[in-house]
Amino acid sequence: MEENYYQGPTRWLGLSSNLLSLFGFFLVGSFFGQFFGLLAVVALMEFPTQNIVTFQNQIMDFMAHPQKYEGGFHALMALQWFSALFTFVLASWAYLRFIEKRSIFDLNGSEAPGFTVFSWAILTVLVSMPAMEYLIEWNQHIKLPAGFEDLEQAMQSSEKALEELTKFLLNFHSQTDFALAVLVIAGMAALGEEIFFRGVLQTMFERYIGNKHVAIWLAAAIFSFIHFQFYGFFPRMFLGAFFGYLYVWFRSIWVPIAAHFFNNAWTLLMHYLYQQKNISIDPSKLVSSIPWWSALLSVVLVAFYIRRLLTYRSES
Repeated sequence: MEENYYQGPTRWLGLSSNLLSLFGFFLVGSFFGQFFGLLAVVALMEFPTQNIVTFQNQIMDFMAHPQKYEGGFHALMALQWFSALFTFVLASWAYLRFIEKRSIFDLNGSEAPGFTVFSWAILTVLVSMPAMEYLIEWNQHIKLPAGFEDLEQAMQSSEKALEELTKFLLNFHSQTDFALAVLVIAGMAALGEEIFFRGVLQTMFERYIGNKHVAIWLAAAIFSFIHFQFYGFFPRMFLGAFFGYLYVWFRSIWVPIAAHFFNNAWTLLMHYLYQQKNISIDPSKLVSSIPWWSALLSVVLVAFYIRRLLTYRSES
């Protein structure tokens, strides 16, 4: 990683230019991701294309209410797969290739972290979950100041729509559905988002701003904001910041990818086991089953494992 940070007014000009370039690739990638994703939806759902008005109405209705359609789960997974692939992975590749003249493989350092690093990173995510549940519960009950009622109502409406979509994506009817969800929601999401937000965006902030902590938290805030789930903003931002520190500490994009994958896959697994009646606790109502002291213990364990990660980093 280049440690010569840009100084003076030039760095702000360079940062603005690179951000605009990255945003442009993001928009182009998003367009192509939606385009190919919708082609997959049309193919899987076999929507008739003879009447353009009817076809457009079916597409719009499917996007708003995919749960109404048989096979909607698989079609929506295909849409999300292409969207994540083009919006994050290929947009990052294009930006690095054409703007920074680098390879996407340059996001890893010369020395690969050992198995211990991956294990402790994943354990840190695991032990953080009780505390995160309380943080999620707190975030969901945040009230905006007086005068922002319209904004709050719009946020609540958006949150409700996304909550319905999440329930649909977490409703598995077979092992194949579960495996597909792991591949898309855990695998592709972790790969694409970590490459884009940690590998490219955070590194850009770090290079031009010159402060690793500012770079980490700024990228984490954007990472959380872009999910447009404002009542989960702070938990996602803290999680993104942890992924950011993992990348700064070990300079391997695979470490935050592994931690991100585990976080998403664990959530999917808990919902699947609950639906199969292998566990009795509903993951969507987990906070009511967790005693307050477990959240405090969770914070202590997170601090312990982060200390182990830092110790291992200093020794290696």
